[in-house]
Amino acid sequence: MLVSVIIPLYNTEQYIEACLASVLGQTHRELEVIVVDDGSTDGGAAIAERVADERVRVERGANQGVAAARNRGLVLARGEVVAFLDADDLWYPDKLAEQLAVLRGDRGLVAVGAVFQYLSDSGRLLGRAGENARETAARQRLKQGRLMPFPISSLIARTDAVRDAGGFDESLPPVADLDLMARLAVAGPVATVMRPLGAYRVHGDSMSARQPAEMMMLVRFVEQRATARLEGRPAPDLESFVSSYRLTKAQQRRDGAARRFRAAGLLVMEGRYFKAAALCALALAARPSYTLRRIAMRLPLGRPPRAVAPGTPGA
Repeated sequence: MLVSVIIPLYNTEQYIEACLASVLGQTHRELEVIVVDDGSTDGGAAIAERVADERVRVERGANQGVAAARNRGLVLARGEVVAFLDADDLWYPDKLAEQLAVLRGDRGLVAVGAVFQYLSDSGRLLGRAGENARETAARQRLKQGRLMPFPISSLIARTDAVRDAGGFDESLPPVADLDLMARLAVAGPVATVMRPLGAYRVHGDSMSARQPAEMMMLVRFVEQRATARLEGRPAPDLESFVSSYRLTKAQQRRDGAARRFRAAGLLVMEGRYFKAAALCALALAARPSYTLRRIAMRLPLGRPPRAVAPGTPGA
């Protein structure tokens, strides 16, 4: 089964070599790797072009955003299955093989994700991200645009299902993955492999770290649009939603807790435990149930270090 791996690339030259090594080291060998350079100004595309493997191709273009880059890769994809991987993330060697076994075992499934571990810039693994998308409550939250059950870098899906769903909404680049998952969940069941199959790099340059208020506003727009779709109502347009956007006090508390908890996680990865504990306490006071659930998800899993592809951080 040919898998088309789409890697959007933008100014991540320090990570792309390790990223590609983790893909080419997969135990499932039938791959095409489409690196879509989104107008990078560094040497990342040149590094990818030097990879001596005929399965890798690099498509250069102007900067249009990560959602547009993924859509460009989707147009070029020839595989029956498509997989998405951000250029600063990593796959463990058996990642695709395990997910494909799940997909083959249930022809009704449209997509399969996996638990990923958090990875600091220093290569430290801490905690994980991933929820069981097959649970009844999770399936409903997925359809409502209220749940991204796993990182986009873990997703594999039937190519036709992603195309039929419309691909990524290029007007919503920070939350286009959440929006796509809501549409895929309407098309059919989604599953999660509930053990770590890759590593998701967490750093201060991400959209959720730099512009958390804008990120949460767009998340709520996706929720409203998904709910309207499910109820057969006209979907709100983004401009009208933004102009009328107001936070309730409960939403302000939730957003404040989320910001503090994320900041605490970054501090833990830097070894700044005292300040991290103080921020975590503030998050716990604002939203106890939310914060406790997030703490439980961050607890380390027993994935051996050798699961990281050779030559990558943490190996």
